[in-house]
Amino acid sequence: MAPRKKPLRERIMALTKHGDCHIWTGQMKQGKPYLKGVGNPVRHLLGIETDRIQVRLDCPREDPRCIKIDHQRVIVEQNHKYDDAPLPTWEDPRVTSSGFSQAQLDEIEEEVQALTEDPTLIEFFDNPDPRVKEEILRRVQAT
Repeated sequence: MAPRKKPLRERIMALTKHGDCHIWTGQMKQGKPYLKGVGNPVRHLLGIETDRIQVRLDCPREDPRCIKIDHQRVIVEQNHKYDDAPLPTWEDPRVTSSGFSQAQLDEIEEEVQALTEDPTLIEFFDNPDPRVKEEILRRVQAT
């Protein structure tokens, strides 16, 4: 009897080197990561099943082998042939139930820790995103 296949997510992570970026060590096709039978592994990690949603690399290191989902930009296409067709439904796994992405949650935690250690920094504190700023100030006041 043949051994059971590993889940797809495990197979993808086995072909990835982790660090600041998740570097794909598997096959490349037309300059993009490729997994036979799946296509671009980033699409699977993000749960994208339709062709009307594009994934573009937005990596700060500009490494074409990066498959970290936080380094990807997702574009939901409007079908102009049928303007009345609804947009494809897709729920972004990078956004948590709190409404903040993992990168934003990490930033909030760092700011809260810094402001609780040295409360005099509050007068110099500024964040361009008003929702993030409000959440940081709420957490600092709660401590």
